Amino acid sequence: MDHDENREADVQIKEILDYYGGRGDRGAQETVVEMLRELQDVQGFLSPGILAAAAETAGVKESTMRAILKRFPSLKTAPYRHEIVVCLGKNCGGRNMGVLQELRRRLKTGPDGISADGNVKVSTRSCLKSCRTAPNVMVDGEMCSGESAEGILGRVVG
Repeated sequence: MDHDENREADVQIKEILDYYGGRGDRGAQETVVEMLRELQDVQGFLSPGILAAAAETAGVKESTMRAILKRFPSLKTAPYRHEIVVCLGKNCGGRNMGVLQELRRRLKTGPDGISADGNVKVSTRSCLKSCRTAPNVMVDGEMCSGESAEGILGRVVG
């Protein structure tokens, strides 16, 4: 982002915060999620500073904000470009553990699941609700069944 784009983003963020701060239902979960989605649209992700400002605007604690982020995986706290969600449900888990370990090793993910280059987030879910096609991994919202770590990486790297 150049200087003008930054300034424009700052103006948009302030407008969003002002709008939601004036709402009577500003602390309701639905309203907070709506605000966070709009803020994410401006910057591409929710930085710690934006999250703190959003919590203050909504009149909620930052711990409440973190809980909301966990419930809504589409809300991003880092500017990664790709997301890999590995299913660990009863039909997938045993077959996906090796894939998960290989993805983490090859992408050099940190404790937050973000790859060393910042482009990919690897996370797990207890069930992706597609048991009949197990083992399943979701890459950027698209279900991939029975793919190796190599096949999955081919979709997000290079």
